[in-house]
Amino acid sequence: MLKRTLTGIALVMMLAGFTLCGYFVSPIFVDMLILIFLAGAVYEMRKCFKQAGYDMYISPAIVMLVLAYPSFYLMQHFIGGGSSSVSSGIQGMLFVLLISVMLCLSIFTFRPMMKKRPICAKGEDCAEKNYISADMPTVENITQGEITPPKSNINNLLANVFILIYPMLFLSAAWILSYKYSALFAVLFVIFVPIIGSDMFAYFIGSTIGGKKLCPKISPKKTVAGAIGGLLGGMVVAIAFWAVFEYAGSVAPKFAEACRYVPFISHSDVGWMWKSALIYLAIGLICGAVSELGDLAASAIKRAIGIKDYGKIFPGHGGFMDRIDSVMYCIVVLLVAFTCIYGY
Repeated sequence: MLKRTLTGIALVMMLAGFTLCGYFVSPIFVDMLILIFLAGAVYEMRKCFKQAGYDMYISPAIVMLVLAYPSFYLMQHFIGGGSSSVSSGIQGMLFVLLISVMLCLSIFTFRPMMKKRPICAKGEDCAEKNYISADMPTVENITQGEITPPKSNINNLLANVFILIYPMLFLSAAWILSYKYSALFAVLFVIFVPIIGSDMFAYFIGSTIGGKKLCPKISPKKTVAGAIGGLLGGMVVAIAFWAVFEYAGSVAPKFAEACRYVPFISHSDVGWMWKSALIYLAIGLICGAVSELGDLAASAIKRAIGIKDYGKIFPGHGGFMDRIDSVMYCIVVLLVAFTCIYGY
């Protein structure tokens, strides 16, 4: 537990450093923080899938990593005019995603011509031959019943496309939050609520109380008590953000203005304080719930490909993916919530 706690403190300090640079220097530091975690998560996912026996293509992932943020940023500034509407930036990211998927399909199409391996005859077990990138069966062989097309080829394609979506597309959406809304508020909220709130509360309450397991076949250590603690933690951290950005922002409006934070409800409205607090609590509760779902989904993927942790870069916490599995789900929640709250 000590190692886990010390690593957690180090991560918080790193976040604080990027946050301070984002406040005093430029919000682009927050965007770079997203890019660091995105690169680490993609590396871990590719490594894990490759260890599981999948044929992983490197060029689509590199194209997405290298071009996604520049395309978003440049399209937003030069086509969108730098406005708060990020439709142009989203178009830029969509272009890169589609190009990356096209690369996957092209590699899938021509890779069999580059690697010569025996084709599995009908009735043979392709897995025994370690069939990963064999010659693609001809149409004539398939129609004549001589060949059973192995599933490995299409599984490799789907694995590579999957990584372009999870985690790449999920985390890339954080740049929309960063640019369209307050970078400091939105990105910190989507990190602290699931990690400091849901994950840590779930861990400490679950390990202290114990009790009935939540989903023993997927994640044996998670308990119902821990899940409830995660919901409470999400609301606690959310209300802390309310105190900093809404309440303190009303007392010191220059701070909120410097963070580019726009209140959920105009402070001139009657009852804005308790109304905005309720909205924060609701978002914290939903983020706490989806954090559990994101964590379980990542655990299910680990079980499916036969690994314990995605990585070991954070002692006691695992890898990048082990830290951001819940964050990715909360990004989606905030995108929906902010669209409803602000109307854009």
